[in-house]
Amino acid sequence: MNPAKTEAAPIESPQRSRICAAIVTYNIGEALHRCVDAIKDQVAHVLIVDNGSDEPTRQELNKIAASDSVTLILNERNEGIAHAFNQAVQWARGSGFKWILTLDHDSEATPGMVDELVRGYDALLREEINNVGIMAASPFDQNIQQFLYYPPRENGGLPIHEGEVISSGSLIALAVFDIVGPFNEDLFIYFVDVEFCKRLVRAGFTAYICPEAVFLHQEGVKRRHRFLWIDDWYDHYGKVSRYYITRNTIYMMRKLLLSRSERLVLLRRLWADHVNILLFDKQRLGILWFSFRGLIDGLKGKIGRIDSGDPSELNRKLAK
Repeated sequence: MNPAKTEAAPIESPQRSRICAAIVTYNIGEALHRCVDAIKDQVAHVLIVDNGSDEPTRQELNKIAASDSVTLILNERNEGIAHAFNQAVQWARGSGFKWILTLDHDSEATPGMVDELVRGYDALLREEINNVGIMAASPFDQNIQQFLYYPPRENGGLPIHEGEVISSGSLIALAVFDIVGPFNEDLFIYFVDVEFCKRLVRAGFTAYICPEAVFLHQEGVKRRHRFLWIDDWYDHYGKVSRYYITRNTIYMMRKLLLSRSERLVLLRRLWADHVNILLFDKQRLGILWFSFRGLIDGLKGKIGRIDSGDPSELNRKLAK
């Protein structure tokens, strides 16, 4: 999982005819059509990996898969976001594609997003920057009506170097995985994209964001709360989601060669999350218990999927 840093081999420019969009789904129902309809005409093919969805979602998946430009892989249960994307990488490689565009099922590409990603990549190549590992689109969070990174620039410009990008909206050459390795299935969900970006950098690649390539996204379940002088957005994650966030935070701190500042960022986020849980979450006791379980399992080195006894809670969120 931790390859030594090597000289990244130049990768040729992406072409739409060689790009496969990979969407991981779970219990999204009819809303999935927005994601698929927005991207299907921007890439050569759409691959959907479903993580054990309910029957209503399966019915919608079967409708979508009737198209020649869509392929469907059905998992019997939620295998985790990392496993699903690794399935997609293997399928895309075996089908002759050279690039993969990873997407969450609640992400909606805006018109021309993929073309902007390709233009951004070509612009870097013209500048003789040929170690691009990820060319990421700019997510607009519909919950808070803000861009998570950078808004589009009036006059455009070169893509912006960014240490970490989220998995949704990321265009990656399949050749990158030959050097960096697959997504880390130990994490199951949460920090999968962060951990991959860390290995990407150590392997000699760089992640970039193209602000002009925009997609609509929903980051968690954010709601604004106010308590005395505190006015903040809070992500209302479920119990099992909080377990994975806490456990994988410990995993990141133990397994990766993080700097002191990076460790402090993780700890501050964990601290802020738990203050918000105490102040704003109606299920605070149950969530704190699952978070404590995550802390203990993280210290013990436990990895992979857990059995929460509540399948609906376990599968509520697939990514991040």
